[in-house]
Amino acid sequence: MGNSSAMSAPLTPPAKRGSAVRRFLENIGGFCIDRRIYFAVFFLSAAIMYGSYAFFKIHPIGDGSVLVLDLNGQYVYYYEHYREAFWGNESWIYSWSRNLSGEMFGIFAYYLASPFMIIIALMPRHMMLTAILIIQLAKIGSSAVTCCFFLKRSAKKEPKTVSLVIFPLMYALMAYMVVQLMDPMWLDGLIYLPLICWGVQRLVKEGKLLPYIVPLALMFIAHFYIGYMVGIFTFFYFCYTCLSDPKRALPKKFILRCLAFGAGTVVALLCAAWVLIPVYNSLKLGKFEFTEPDFSLATQFDFLTFITKLFPMTYDTVYPEGMPMIYCGTLVLLLVPLYFMNEKITVKEKAADGILAAIMVVLMYIKPWDMAMHGFQVPNWLPFRYSFTFSFLLVVMAFKSFENLDGITAKNIGGVFFGLMVFLFWCERENYTHFKLFITRKNAEGEPYNVIQGIWVSMLALAVYFVLLYLVRKYPKSKVAALSLTMVLTVELFAVDIDTIKKIDVDVAYSKYSSYEPYMSDLKKAVDMIEDYDTEPFYRMEATFHRTVNDAIGTGYKSLSHSSSTMNAPALTMLHRLGFAYGGHYTKYDGATPMTDAIFDIKYLMDKTGNDMYVSSRYKVYPEYKLTTEISFDHEKVVDGKSTVVPTTFKFYKNPNALGLGVAAKGDIAGVKLDDDDPFENQNRLFNALAGEEYDFFKPVDVVNSASENLMTVNTTDGHVKYYPMDNSTKECHIDYVVRMDRYSDLYMFLPTKYERSCNIWYQPEDDYVDGEYKMEYVGQFFTGDNYSIMKIGRFIEGQEIRVRVTIANDDNEAYWRDKLFYSFDYDGFAQACAKMQENSLEVTEFEDTQLTGRVNGEEDGQLLFTTIPYENGWNITVNGKTVTPIKAVDDTLIAIPLEKGENVIKMKFSPNYWRLSLVVSIFGVILLAVISVWELGGGKKMIRAMQSEEDTGENGDVLPEPKYSGAQVPEPVMIEIDDEKTLSEKADKTVDKKE
Repeated sequence: MGNSSAMSAPLTPPAKRGSAVRRFLENIGGFCIDRRIYFAVFFLSAAIMYGSYAFFKIHPIGDGSVLVLDLNGQYVYYYEHYREAFWGNESWIYSWSRNLSGEMFGIFAYYLASPFMIIIALMPRHMMLTAILIIQLAKIGSSAVTCCFFLKRSAKKEPKTVSLVIFPLMYALMAYMVVQLMDPMWLDGLIYLPLICWGVQRLVKEGKLLPYIVPLALMFIAHFYIGYMVGIFTFFYFCYTCLSDPKRALPKKFILRCLAFGAGTVVALLCAAWVLIPVYNSLKLGKFEFTEPDFSLATQFDFLTFITKLFPMTYDTVYPEGMPMIYCGTLVLLLVPLYFMNEKITVKEKAADGILAAIMVVLMYIKPWDMAMHGFQVPNWLPFRYSFTFSFLLVVMAFKSFENLDGITAKNIGGVFFGLMVFLFWCERENYTHFKLFITRKNAEGEPYNVIQGIWVSMLALAVYFVLLYLVRKYPKSKVAALSLTMVLTVELFAVDIDTIKKIDVDVAYSKYSSYEPYMSDLKKAVDMIEDYDTEPFYRMEATFHRTVNDAIGTGYKSLSHSSSTMNAPALTMLHRLGFAYGGHYTKYDGATPMTDAIFDIKYLMDKTGNDMYVSSRYKVYPEYKLTTEISFDHEKVVDGKSTVVPTTFKFYKNPNALGLGVAAKGDIAGVKLDDDDPFENQNRLFNALAGEEYDFFKPVDVVNSASENLMTVNTTDGHVKYYPMDNSTKECHIDYVVRMDRYSDLYMFLPTKYERSCNIWYQPEDDYVDGEYKMEYVGQFFTGDNYSIMKIGRFIEGQEIRVRVTIANDDNEAYWRDKLFYSFDYDGFAQACAKMQENSLEVTEFEDTQLTGRVNGEEDGQLLFTTIPYENGWNITVNGKTVTPIKAVDDTLIAIPLEKGENVIKMKFSPNYWRLSLVVSIFGVILLAVISVWELGGGKKMIRAMQSEEDTGENGDVLPEPKYSGAQVPEPVMIEIDDEKTLSEKADKTVDKKE
């Protein structure tokens, strides 16, 4: 009766639940509230770092910038290229703006593969430095989030809220993070490391592969180099996790987990193969031989000095002799020793943590092992690039200690505090250069003032933390104590970050914002203008000025100047042997001559006047190059509080002798070999092989006299002469060479050496010098870095004698060179020869970054087309529709193409086989990952149930129906036993209720 009346009741319309937008906002709000701790640590860590930058007056607050060291000289230009490639204006695969040209896989994998790079692409170009700042802050915040996630999930009980704030902050703002903001691509390692470690724990305890594979694959994709280091640490962490878990210590289970760990690692590598295989082929071009490491057994620091680096304000240097950056908060110094005193933590867990931390210290301590961690190379600056893994371990141990403060006594806290204070007093007596009571700085007016430093800050911080730890231990639910601890830590991290930034500025100097903008905007506009002016498919261009050698790749013009950690070593060596400035991983357009301008198709030279916020090159435009066009920009600049207009003019000079991208060689171009001593003869040799005649455009100039002052010499066993002062108390130490010009010409000089020591070069006409008019003109520095290249002294008339002075000007008070080379140049004869050779130049008819088409006439079958394209695997070439194999020319460095007699249509396309292979391998890896995902996310359980036998089937094999329950019958919940302790909410998730 009741049922029928209920059934006969009128239906009422469902209540309105609000609009879809309102429901969406409610869901978003709920999501944010549930994860408020992650948002808190993200924005708080980013805010602390931004506040430190603001104190340093980073733009827009002042004229400071985040650009320093390699971020200033390399990465920011690659970011410019990345942005253009993202919008389709440049190529991801190949670039003509680096050392003549070359693949981009290495640069992409080394600098640009991080997913955070999308910020660069989406922001306006003129806000490049702001975009980099946002990336830095985003990576800091993200590392805090992943650390918070790891600590929350790996804890055996629900952690304190204050723990999930302070320890992620210490991790995200550790010394390594703040210092390595100058290498932002490395910081992805700090983001993925906690996720990878969490994945290892899931793999060991639950047999889950997916949580381990995904972050490890993303790590290898984001940065293969740091991924390599994280991978080694992950192996140690896996062993630690297995051995610290009593249920996995049995041989059988340990072996099974090892197999799963190996399989998961292989799948992660397969998924990342689209980055790893191309970058391996890129590194084979020269990075593997970048240094010649010495694997002899040696140590790198003493342990007491190492311990000082755990304290605040202990930045020393990023030079190769620097110590590991391991500071991660003064609170860690108290909590880590207390961790090993804690009665609530098992001896096995303490031993496992201690052994793992000791392994990381030993890896840093023993030089060959440290080199193995760096890919069997000696780090070029910024040593101990994996030290963040050690800091991560310290933070995790400190977290465990803080979560179990009831397992220690007040005496324990006091004992550790007292021991650390004694150590600080000992450090004060040792008078460390990086760990002091205070340092002296100067204000804007140049007046000195003292700033307290690490020892005082450490004492103060330890005293405050000692009191707060005592209060937190005694009153574990006190919100005042927790809030005070968070505020003190925030102040400490803020102060240490400011101190670190200032010390980095002293050590390697941050660049001004005004040195980048409007310089780059103006240069980009000028390059675009000349490309609109000259619409030929291909030509190269260089500049008589530069901000850094990477201006070209940042603004898109085709150049031979470039610096990168991934390089085509043979091409760089060839350019150096032809007289260009060279630094192992870069070449620069200094040392150029009319002959190299012609051979390498430098069609335009760009000069600049006004707005002197740039570094000038020694190269000056030859008067034979004709001014073609110019473009001017005006900018407002504040000088002495007054706004003035500063004009900037770019002038473009055309080289009449450019030979194009290639020229049909009439001589044996494949057999040209260059030596290390004489770039002038090397240029003669190369040009004569192209022309098929014996020209002598560069000709030695006789040294008719020499003199020296306060100078001694000694011959070395390897053919050098050592020059050094007779009396070190006298500053002047030089040698003069007097040369007589054989024709009206520019005078060039080169002193070959293997031992670069800075010298200054001066000159004066000998007649003036003899007459007593002692006024020598300064030419520039020689030998070191950018300055070790062919030097043009000046233009003189036939028969004129010139005195060239070489002054030793270095701290070592010595210099070495094998020979003294002075040459003149027959420009008129050279120009006539070039005009004749231009008839055999390759005419490029179609050009894209990865392919081109051109025409050239061959005088006979087998004649070689010499190109200025560096040889590397991946070029597919056809001549008149027939596939040909390129030949290595000029020290096996440049591509030469065999021609047929008559007209030849050349087609070249860069499409490496390893790129296609890498995609196939990655697709296979993703398929394996998908299979694992389906299995672990439910598919595996269904298959297991489908394969169950007799107990689930009838006598005929029919699947038995599921039991039915009446409304009054409620089955008892079935509890699944789990390996480790979980929170009540997690246990509830593991409860399986069989409902009707």
